[in-house]
Amino acid sequence: IYAGALGFGYNKDVLEKNNLPVPACWKDLLKPEFKGHVQMANPNSSGTAYTTLATIVQILGEDAGFEFMKGLHKNINTYTKSGSAPIKAAGRGENTIGIVFLHDAVKQAVSGFPIIPVAPCEGTGYEIGSMSIIKGARNLDSAKKFYDFALRKGIQERAKEAKAYQVMSNKGAIPPKEAPKLETIKLIDYDFKKYGSSAERKRLLAKWDSDVKSLPK
Repeated sequence: IYAGALGFGYNKDVLEKNNLPVPACWKDLLKPEFKGHVQMANPNSSGTAYTTLATIVQILGEDAGFEFMKGLHKNINTYTKSGSAPIKAAGRGENTIGIVFLHDAVKQAVSGFPIIPVAPCEGTGYEIGSMSIIKGARNLDSAKKFYDFALRKGIQERAKEAKAYQVMSNKGAIPPKEAPKLETIKLIDYDFKKYGSSAERKRLLAKWDSDVKSLPK
């Protein structure tokens, strides 16, 4: 139904108030001056945060990726339960930088909060918001009709009425002008088959729990 690129957003007012540098890359989030100024969700409860973990591992490799997560841990003020919570907190001025899908940062900006969305310079992962028709579904014809409805140009264009700024799958649909433009973002070749598997997810989460979350700050 849609695609959403991962990134982060920052509160420009809080950034300026604390004389902090403007972050443009993943590696910027490891700077010592950002200690206590970064928020992300817990990857055990949030698909956004798991996508972040899987993205960093794919960009840097697993060993370097986990070293990055350890460095990031030092700067994290709170691991939230919800993936969009970090940028909502930043919008309220309770946090400075939130690691989120870019459309969530855009939503805060469009809502009037001083949030600047950032697509990291090294590249980033993304999500695909999908639908499935279950094999053997009792109401197959109705399911197909709903699929056709959800993929329709005019229906997808209504997403902006709900302040949903993902990139729509129907190429004929006109996106909101504020929506992230995937063609301007450096997207990695995200391995959905590997990192979407239950076994790999469990393994990475267990390693994050033992190697990262357990560390003192």
